[in-house]
Amino acid sequence: MKGEIIYKILNSVNDGVLDQIDFFNAFLKAGYGATSGKIRYEASKIQDKRITSQLNKQKVNNLKNYLYKLKSQGLILETNSRQIYLSDKGKDKLNNFKNSLPLNKDLYKKKTGETVVVISYDIPIAFNKERNILRDMLRMLGFNLVHKSVWVGKVLLPERFIADLSRLEIMDYVEILEVTKNGTLKSKIEN
Repeated sequence: MKGEIIYKILNSVNDGVLDQIDFFNAFLKAGYGATSGKIRYEASKIQDKRITSQLNKQKVNNLKNYLYKLKSQGLILETNSRQIYLSDKGKDKLNNFKNSLPLNKDLYKKKTGETVVVISYDIPIAFNKERNILRDMLRMLGFNLVHKSVWVGKVLLPERFIADLSRLEIMDYVEILEVTKNGTLKSKIEN
């Protein structure tokens, strides 16, 4: 049909504004006899690729800005071969971050113990944030909630757990018990 190519071009451009270069590339990539839908599809692929590239450039620029800021603060240093490493000041800052973070998930791995441990707490409302942190710690260690503030598990407590309770200033409100003799627990309600 006469004017078919013009029709396809106009139909492809009609749906939205296209960059001329994107349109030409899409038209050439789709091929001479391609439908306007195929041309739009190729154009959208080209635009998606460009957007992704722009986002990646933005991420790289952001990272460069962060690195520049860290270098100017003296937290990281750069060698002649452009390798970066932490300065002593940077190591101190990293340690401060590790100690100030409410919960370092790397330090709380689930380890099965030999005895059953029961943890109970009655933490005042003023310590809501700390209570939530304690709950997260207990979940990560593998404890199970058996009552509103009672957790049970055959779990080996890491040494850092007690130190973190002290650091959170809730040690006085937490009881840690270890069941040393085997017994049976039965539900008083029969189904």
